[in-house]
Amino acid sequence: MLNNLTLKIDSYPSRKAMGFYNLADRAGDIAQQGKKAAAEAVRFYASTGDKLADFKNYKLSDLGSEIMYTEERELRIIYKPGPNIDFKA
Repeated sequence: MLNNLTLKIDSYPSRKAMGFYNLADRAGDIAQQGKKAAAEAVRFYASTGDKLADFKNYKLSDLGSEIMYTEERELRIIYKPGPNIDFKA
């Protein structure tokens, strides 16, 4: 009777909800994040260059204060699913 027991635990849905993806899922996300990061860097350096070019009205210390102090805050509270458990006797 105990020989025919099967237990299958699939924790992938709960791992995926926490951001732990497998390699196939993650490959496309990494490429998108790279493109997004490159675009943000280009935008930042271009705007910084424009600001610093106006050296009579814009100081280097102004740039430092803009970069160091930001008011952005975010708090997320969301449900994370547990693993799928399949037990057959």
